[in-house]
Amino acid sequence: MKNKLICFIMVLLMILPLTYFVVNVECFTIADDGDTSQSYVVFDEENNIISERSSIEEGDTFITKDFYEYEVYKVDGFNGYAKKIGRINIPSINRDNLGDLPNQFSKDGSRKTKKICLYMTHNDESYLPSDGYDSIYGAGGIHDVAKNLKTALEKKGISVVLDQTLHIPHNSSAYSRSSVTANKLFSNENPDAMFDIHRDGVAKSYYLAKQGEREFSKVRIVVGKSNPNFNENYKFAQNLFAIGNSMYPWLFLDIYCGKGHYNQSLQSTDLLFEMGTHMIEKESVLSAVPYLAEVVNTTLYASKEEENGDITVDNKAPSTNSSPVVEEGDKTKNNNSGWVAWVVVPIILGVGGVSAILIINYKNKKIAKNRKKNKK
Repeated sequence: MKNKLICFIMVLLMILPLTYFVVNVECFTIADDGDTSQSYVVFDEENNIISERSSIEEGDTFITKDFYEYEVYKVDGFNGYAKKIGRINIPSINRDNLGDLPNQFSKDGSRKTKKICLYMTHNDESYLPSDGYDSIYGAGGIHDVAKNLKTALEKKGISVVLDQTLHIPHNSSAYSRSSVTANKLFSNENPDAMFDIHRDGVAKSYYLAKQGEREFSKVRIVVGKSNPNFNENYKFAQNLFAIGNSMYPWLFLDIYCGKGHYNQSLQSTDLLFEMGTHMIEKESVLSAVPYLAEVVNTTLYASKEEENGDITVDNKAPSTNSSPVVEEGDKTKNNNSGWVAWVVVPIILGVGGVSAILIINYKNKKIAKNRKKNKK
């Protein structure tokens, strides 16, 4: 009876890990941006590394720091190959030429309320060095980044609505779930812009910007090509990119245009921000947040009535090399410690325990058989 009870406990230990897969299935079925189980390196026609992303497809395009546009024409395994389309016209960064973007003054000259909405499609995204995991079933470290961005924007006099609705699990349906949030924010708040806050799943070195002993994270702007208003969103992204490069040349990584829609069809000023990557310290991301807030404020609300018409460049901003160096040591994948503890260890204990019981039972039966034989 005692052995049967022990055997039952050991079998239960083996069954428990299965619940981890059932409850946290999204950790193993992600095939989307922010996935840390895969990382694509993109090469140009001279075989130079020019981009890296957790998800790429043929037809994706992106703009590098020098405003050259590339298109991915082939994906082979985890390697992508892109051809240079040409250099795009750099948008004017003069305050008098910001187009039809929202302005902090109404037509009658009165100051209007500035409002931005923030939300997170992939709430689980986190930062391994700081959070101890790269994703969690619930509100991950990305929520801390969104909260800090909210505070930084509010310091610029902007009213910010941060919606922390969970859209888990992190799978192909997450954007459908977050579209409900985006539509609600757009209808209820009438914001000047909406930003979906994410983190990438590539090497730390690709996002790292250094200045002396200080480390900052770069930011990638993502625009959805499936969005019917793609051209308008793309124009706004380029304005933001140009102004950011003028004010803080280290801040923006690139503009990446993927095949998704990313819920950006509601207005031209809706974008997705990749705030660093899972392998970078969250503190480096938070250090970059005030700079991003300043660039957003300048781009959206630069006053045409101000006397100083040109955007000032902050010479004290951190600097970094424009071309990323991809280090193999940084390409650590999913944080395995969590599922190793939940899955591998109990299975080993369970199998070992059951095996031990079977061996003990076999020996006990053999001993009993020998005793019975000797009695005869």
